[in-house]
Amino acid sequence: MSTSPPSAGAARIDIADEIGRAYRAVIDNVRLVVEMAVIPLLIVLAAELVALFLRGGGIAGQALGALVEMVGFLVFGAVYVVRWHRYVLLGDRVSGGFIPPGWAPFFVAGLKVGGLVVLGWVVLVVIAVVPPHLVTMPLTVAGGIALTLAAMRVSLIFPAAAIERPVGLSTAWDWIVGNFWRLFVCLVVCYLPFVVVEVIVNAIAGVFPALLWIVFEALRLAVSFAGIAVVAALLSHLYREIVGDPSPSAAAA
Repeated sequence: MSTSPPSAGAARIDIADEIGRAYRAVIDNVRLVVEMAVIPLLIVLAAELVALFLRGGGIAGQALGALVEMVGFLVFGAVYVVRWHRYVLLGDRVSGGFIPPGWAPFFVAGLKVGGLVVLGWVVLVVIAVVPPHLVTMPLTVAGGIALTLAAMRVSLIFPAAAIERPVGLSTAWDWIVGNFWRLFVCLVVCYLPFVVVEVIVNAIAGVFPALLWIVFEALRLAVSFAGIAVVAALLSHLYREIVGDPSPSAAAA
């Protein structure tokens, strides 16, 4: 099922209100967030532990370890994010099977956005190694910034997919007409504090013996999952306001 874009000239995003609502959604439901996150987080942590051992096997081991770590986060991190989106938008709680409804379209949406970003970076790296570097390096940096901003602009594709109303990238792009820089500020303020905390955790971890790696990595993942919850709450609220009420009762009306 697809969703048509709203008419042009949608109401402007209230930056302060949206950021406050996103943080409050997580703080007011912190026990539920933990319940939704704990098993996916442990599986992601286990995948990272496996990847750590694989990286000792040379270049092939490094590549395989990176693949295991990436797949673990994408697959099982998506379980957590979809659960949270569905709670914010539909009121669904953790129940039934481990894989929630909406996981498949959400994962496909992630592959679309991630695949295009990766492809873009491959092109940019090729450009970067071509002389004259005085020209190609700034072009690569500018291209990387553009890719990041483009991924942000289509981010409403994720709550739509999580509630089984997937849309194309062009539709998600059009939803943010006139609101992109407000969305950008909201996303930065919602996630940047967690990035700072992650950096601090990593710095502290470097002081302690390597045997304690798993403790600090679990803490770093917990911080990351909390930040993802705030961002997902933000995107869910914006989806509801820009596209419309996705609840079953509204759809039946």
